[in-house]
Amino acid sequence: MDRANAIRLLEALMAGGKYSGTPIAAAWIHKKAWEIGLEGQNLVSALAYAGNEGWLADGPQRGQILLTGKAEAIMRNLVRRTRRG
Repeated sequence: MDRANAIRLLEALMAGGKYSGTPIAAAWIHKKAWEIGLEGQNLVSALAYAGNEGWLADGPQRGQILLTGKAEAIMRNLVRRTRRG
């Protein structure tokens, strides 16, 4: 479930126009998570999973997070698989 929630969160962030290397305010991430129904422990677990997988990294300032190139690659692979059916 952590992986699925982490992927849902990545999808929401990328749909919101965030890509690797762009600092994202933690508050904006929480807003996007809330919009897709991720809250509390489910959000914490999703963020931890994404961080452990190297999909998220600390941003240049406190309270910021970066999507990594790994996050974009995982999303590209998922889109390809979905299109193939």
